Amino acid sequence: MDMKFLSENNFLYLCKGLTIDKHDMKVLDAVLVELDKKNGVLSKIVSNNQANGFDSTMHFEGPQFIIELNKYKNQLGKTLSTSLAKSYPKGQNMQPVIHVNLHSPSLDIPQRVEIPLRYVVNGASPLENTFMVYLHALEVNNNEKFVYYGVTKRGWMKRFDEHVKLALKGKSKRKFPQLLGEGVVGRFHELLFDQSGKAVPPNTLIGSHHVVCAAGRTSKDAHQIEKYLIDKHSLFNSKGHRQLPFTGQSLFRKILPRFIWV
Repeated sequence: MDMKFLSENNFLYLCKGLTIDKHDMKVLDAVLVELDKKNGVLSKIVSNNQANGFDSTMHFEGPQFIIELNKYKNQLGKTLSTSLAKSYPKGQNMQPVIHVNLHSPSLDIPQRVEIPLRYVVNGASPLENTFMVYLHALEVNNNEKFVYYGVTKRGWMKRFDEHVKLALKGKSKRKFPQLLGEGVVGRFHELLFDQSGKAVPPNTLIGSHHVVCAAGRTSKDAHQIEKYLIDKHSLFNSKGHRQLPFTGQSLFRKILPRFIWV
């Protein structure tokens, strides 16, 4: 496929398991081309990828650029894909990021995937067979988000599918599968009995949010990044912020809805 800026292999790798196709990629790439015409940011990222790889840190000044890829069905049942680039003034000096906005057909809830732009544009090394740091956030019906950080070499979506399967079996003692199971069962209950007047169970899942925090890393590097993110961002209690201990594994915490990319 002839893409000006989008790296087909890396983008498909990070979107594996999602309903993304070549048409969606063309729509996204066209927006990247127009964005580069305005400010040259794509050309800068490509040059940095070629010269320094993923271990380097690019510095950006001004509002963050968010490039959305939206895929949804219209009232006629036809799938539509749109993309647009917009500035986010609150995200000062932060790197550009792609938001892939989808809708779960089985649970009928919104899903969003955030990917730092530099991981999916040309000039970068292949991401397959490297380690990534990911985040899963579950939004439930009491306006809270529950977050899980992890490291994998097999793709974040594969790990999430494993969490879902474990959750539905209902046999895990780990907090994340337990709450995920509650959320999915609650949503099924809501879909089946919404018209019956029965109360919706607490912790019912109303949306999921997934973030590629870092990619293209060694195992050691990825685990160091995971520890940094947990120590820095897994902070919350009813009276304010507090530091939570790192136990040497992926932690599940209730936190403020704030995400970071490396």
